[in-house]
Amino acid sequence: MFFKKSDLHIHKEDFLLLPNILTYIRFLLVPAFIIVYMNAESLSDHVASAILIVVSGITDVADGFIARHWNLTSDLGKIIDPIADKCMQFAMMFCVCIRYRWVIILIVIYAVKEIVSALASAYLFTRGKHIEGAMWCGKLCTVILFLVMLSLVAIPHIPPHIVATMIGFAAAFMLLAFVIYMRAYFVLWLEYLNEQKHPLATDMSPLDKIPGEDSLLQKELFRSEQGKKSAK
Repeated sequence: MFFKKSDLHIHKEDFLLLPNILTYIRFLLVPAFIIVYMNAESLSDHVASAILIVVSGITDVADGFIARHWNLTSDLGKIIDPIADKCMQFAMMFCVCIRYRWVIILIVIYAVKEIVSALASAYLFTRGKHIEGAMWCGKLCTVILFLVMLSLVAIPHIPPHIVATMIGFAAAFMLLAFVIYMRAYFVLWLEYLNEQKHPLATDMSPLDKIPGEDSLLQKELFRSEQGKKSAK
């Protein structure tokens, strides 16, 4: 999500809001996960790595619920929350890639998706267009990636054909989310171009949009219909 400088309202008390504190914990869980997983030698070590991922997921859900339920949302939280999510996602993929080389496919797709989406969002935001919140496909992609990475982390010895199937499944949903987001950005871009060609179209009232300078009868009929609707 992108913000103009004038749109940001970050206050000192925002740093101590409970949802933001939970996000700080997620940041700390990233290096903790990397250390535990990279030094894992037994099944219990892999399970401990998976537990850290689960805790990260729980704090992610909890901070969003608390922020909305107790009205503790803040611009600071809107900035750092998605950053914490992406840090953990990248950490999981890079670490698992050491054991399962084919995960590099997910890393490439994910990196391209995030970079292109960030550039498209920035371009459209500076022109007054943006997507409100996360789309369903993005949320679904995140859940699937989370479950696939969690399984690969928790279970050290998975048959190669099953690993390939899991990676392909996650890659397919990642590409699907990418395509849907690109379509949404393209629609917003077309709206922007249309507004540039017809700058007065969005400011015109229905009465002004009646064609013809001498269509007084049409305008009178329009006023009459509007009066009947308001009377009802």
